[in-house]
Amino acid sequence: MERLRLAVKKEGALQFLSHLDFARCVRYIIIRSGLPVLYSEGFNPHMKLSFASALGVGVGADVEYLDMELAEPVPVTDVIERMNAASPDGFSVRDGKYIDAKAPKLMAVANYAVYDIKGPAARPVSQDELDGILQAFNEASDVTYEKVSVKKGHKVRLIAVKNHIVEPVSGIVEKDGICLRAGILETEDGAIKPQQLWDVLMAQFGLPVQADLVLAWRRGIYVRKNGTNYSLFDGV
Repeated sequence: MERLRLAVKKEGALQFLSHLDFARCVRYIIIRSGLPVLYSEGFNPHMKLSFASALGVGVGADVEYLDMELAEPVPVTDVIERMNAASPDGFSVRDGKYIDAKAPKLMAVANYAVYDIKGPAARPVSQDELDGILQAFNEASDVTYEKVSVKKGHKVRLIAVKNHIVEPVSGIVEKDGICLRAGILETEDGAIKPQQLWDVLMAQFGLPVQADLVLAWRRGIYVRKNGTNYSLFDGV
């Protein structure tokens, strides 16, 4: 068994797929490419394929990582060429590397992601005003977000935002709105979503934006150890 890790890009129309639909799309690409992928045993066998994260609807990515198990080694360049030839618009394989079959699963080690979060401004805003809002947030020692779970009878869970935003948030004013750059750390308690950070900045720090008109783009995902980010190819 050979375990191959791939870095792929998700953009265009695929950005608006759910994670389950995106995973189904990737499985079809692998099948069309004719790669000797392994399947689990049992009554309902499934492709041995796993992802670093579950990207939400509307979230695109410069890089997402996936692992798949092959029955025999195939040169990485051939895998990339074959999958890209079988891929729809919006999906491409950018790089790949064979890793130790006993290496931890992607979801167990991928704990830090950097996002661009963008949406229209609710009113004209200057760069100085945006810088002041972000400075207030970055210097705040304690920020709490109330997550309401409708499926659990509107149960409220408090998220300590600063446990997940461990580096300063930056941003720029653009012609069509505001764009923020934020790194989000996943801990044992989970993580805050880009949309939730947007909502916190709007509701608690006066960011002049519209709550529901926001898109996120993930610029990178890493293994973060002791304040340093490592590639998922090399940091396991």
